[in-house]
Amino acid sequence: MVTAKTQYNLKNAREYFEEHLCVGDYYDEGQRVAGEWVGMGAVRLGLAGKVRADDFLRLCENQHPGTGEKLTQRQNTTRTEGDKNTANRRIFYDFTFSPPKSVSLVGFLGNDERIFEAHARAVQAALKNFEAFAATRARVGGVRNERLTGNFVAAQFTHDTSRALDPHLHTHCIVFNATFDAVENRWKALENYELLRARKFAENIYYHEFARDLKAFGYRIRNRSRGDFEIEGVSEEICRRFSKRDAEIDAALAKLLADHPELGGANIAELRAKLATEKRTRKQKDLSRDELRQLWEAQLSKSEHSSLRQLSEQPKHDVKEEKRVNVSEAVQWAEEHLFDRNSVVLECQVWQEALFAWTRRAINSALNSTDRNPTTGASRAN
Repeated sequence: MVTAKTQYNLKNAREYFEEHLCVGDYYDEGQRVAGEWVGMGAVRLGLAGKVRADDFLRLCENQHPGTGEKLTQRQNTTRTEGDKNTANRRIFYDFTFSPPKSVSLVGFLGNDERIFEAHARAVQAALKNFEAFAATRARVGGVRNERLTGNFVAAQFTHDTSRALDPHLHTHCIVFNATFDAVENRWKALENYELLRARKFAENIYYHEFARDLKAFGYRIRNRSRGDFEIEGVSEEICRRFSKRDAEIDAALAKLLADHPELGGANIAELRAKLATEKRTRKQKDLSRDELRQLWEAQLSKSEHSSLRQLSEQPKHDVKEEKRVNVSEAVQWAEEHLFDRNSVVLECQVWQEALFAWTRRAINSALNSTDRNPTTGASRAN
């Protein structure tokens, strides 16, 4: 999945970088997570390769990483609400890419290093397409509109575990609140509306690329009704066993609804996301990677561990032999499908539906069943 969170507080942004993003998920003397710069905006600022703390923190303060000068025009960091000051400037957006739980389990407990490489490729493919939706505000003829810029400044950090120390492969993509407007020839604040609307599209690309690689490795895909997928052969029970963080949030949500029944009609997904942030604890760092692996393996029976290892030894499959619809056919199908029900649709919705049409034949052949939902595991936005 791809989740999104906006950071408004400068102090919290610094702590998030220093205590979470660039800190490893287990104890090792001097062990750090080396973030990497991504995006055409980062290239324009001369940022490439490993993320240096000085560059990251300067961007948090809306400064050019090379010169220290103010980057975008807007600088007000607070606004007054009643008798209180509230954070007003968006510092960055954290878009986090996470594969289904079974994928993390096969990667870490099945010792399949290909999983991590496939995850990295899928994230890169998603970000490349996601960046095309970067935009800024523009006034044309006295009317405020959004103008696509197609560039952002981002840093990605990949981690191994959840805060409950379960196997959880995920990459944080930190997108700073700045984009270069070629029309006005200056850096401006990033308009987040377009990116947030395109988040599901980025998620679809991520799932599509990942599922295609998994199939090529020999894995079979089991689609889920909620739109994502799992690897066939990894039971739901094992996935729940290694989802302690989800269980903690579910328990907190149940208690909240029991204590405040008036919230029963609220958006449960938003409540859950808020609890995930409020109940966030710092990861333990007193276990080495070997000790952490021993902790994981102790939660598996011998047969379960053997089963996970066998899944990673499936023979490779040549996905190039599969027949697919071409891009123009996929776009035509998407337009007919969407405009049959809507008079106006977003461009990202057209591409999202086209992606579904383009891939469903290829991935569907991996299901070996006609009664399952013929998707890639890529979610289709409502």
